[in-house]
Amino acid sequence: MKQNLKKINIYSNLLNDAVNSFDDFIGVKNGLDEFNASLKDDLSINTFFKSKTVDSVEKMSLFEKAVSNSMSVILVEVLKVVIENDDINLLKDVTKNFTLLSKQKLNIAFVEVVSSNEMNSDQKDDITNSLGELINKKIDINFDVDKNLIGGLKIKVDDTLYDSSLQTKLENAKSKLVGV
Repeated sequence: MKQNLKKINIYSNLLNDAVNSFDDFIGVKNGLDEFNASLKDDLSINTFFKSKTVDSVEKMSLFEKAVSNSMSVILVEVLKVVIENDDINLLKDVTKNFTLLSKQKLNIAFVEVVSSNEMNSDQKDDITNSLGELINKKIDINFDVDKNLIGGLKIKVDDTLYDSSLQTKLENAKSKLVGV
């Protein structure tokens, strides 16, 4: 376990050292997320990369051919080392640790916005820009829809939830009335 933590730190620090802008971060993070999703969703890909019978050189070669045009050079090189060392099982933790390191280094906030209906791109841009100015950070933002919300938004910035949904306001009013 201690050895795995050391490897996770080495891989994630290599990636973090190579990321010098928000755009670099997004490119590496998206590449890691896509590769992790492929491993999770496609049993044949997962089996191939975790196979003890397939030579690591063959794995690295096939990997490089498959992703060299869609991933940043540093990410491809780090993932080749991960594959060569048979450390694919550490990739989720490498992704988490890299994200935390880059968040601190580049002053990034992770934001999740939940609304009752799908927002158009102008609305999303307005929220992204307003939040960025308000908290004075670059924002890695995800938008989601919850049909159970009556109206308003739920916005989670890192670990803080701001809930302006009508549903929550009604529940708060109800609890105040019950206490009267």
